[in-house]
Amino acid sequence: MQAEFVDLVRKLAPDLAAELGVRALVLERIAALEPVGRRQLAMRLDRPEREVRAAAASLKEEGLIALDASGMTLTDKGRDILPQVREMSRAMQGLADVERRLEGLLNVDSVVVVPGDADQDAHVLQDAGRMAAQKVRQHLRSGYTMAVTGGSSVAWTAKHLQGGAPLNVMVVPARGGLARAVETQANTLAAEIARKLGGHHRLIHLPDHIDPASKQELMKLPEISEAIDLLQRADVILHGIGRADKAARDYSLKGSVIRRLEEQGAVGEAFGNYFDREGRCLLNSSSVGVDLARLTPQCRMIAVAAGAGKAEAIIAVLRHDRHAVLVTDEAAARAMLRLLETK
Repeated sequence: MQAEFVDLVRKLAPDLAAELGVRALVLERIAALEPVGRRQLAMRLDRPEREVRAAAASLKEEGLIALDASGMTLTDKGRDILPQVREMSRAMQGLADVERRLEGLLNVDSVVVVPGDADQDAHVLQDAGRMAAQKVRQHLRSGYTMAVTGGSSVAWTAKHLQGGAPLNVMVVPARGGLARAVETQANTLAAEIARKLGGHHRLIHLPDHIDPASKQELMKLPEISEAIDLLQRADVILHGIGRADKAARDYSLKGSVIRRLEEQGAVGEAFGNYFDREGRCLLNSSSVGVDLARLTPQCRMIAVAAGAGKAEAIIAVLRHDRHAVLVTDEAAARAMLRLLETK
């Protein structure tokens, strides 16, 4: 209904539609960045400062924002209408249409697109995390087991999870420990998400790369075997998606392995698995983590990935496994459409 209303306004009063679009965009961005100055916001939106100032003045006059020395912030009245404004802004920018087109082209039930390009603006990844947090809440039920990977996308999702009625869910890491910042490791995020949901968690105190003999011995420990068993029976999996070239370097794969992946056309990475453009798995570099082939048919996968540079990677990972939800940004979404619709 929102898209039809926007189309009608555009036909009846195109100048009014354009003004509404600017006001909706400005209000939504203030909510994401507050407190924020008008000049800073104009730079973030890549719009003339006079246009942002005019929209802000109108929003202030309606009592939707407040302005002081620290910058612009939303009032309670502005927060009340923020959900509807976000939907209007998405419709004005054509994001609902982009979502529908991607759902028809990708192996996914639902696509959510947030405005912007995370490669150019770090705040866009925060928006993607906020939307992913809402989707996580919608897919969880009492008694479920949820597995989570590490990474910035999942970290922002965890940060934006809202409190509420406690959910009797078990949260486990989908991978072992990695040589990355502790705050974005799977173990850390599993514990944080469980706390936010009011559930429980188990940790996997094993490095991501471990030789088979050592793994077999450590799997005899009850706390390790229980966590791995829970992981394989996960009802929901929340994960990020990486570019194969960057992930291979970040996870310190051997030079010979990186060259082989490049020769084979690897473009995407998830769970330590590397995929080519057709979704074929070329390598599983993780010895401790989820086995995609052994997941239950009912498992619902939620992917969060943003930035135009990840378009090929997202397509590759989704071609390998059907997903319930993909949360991405406009730049990645439009890049994916160009790749998928030109074939």
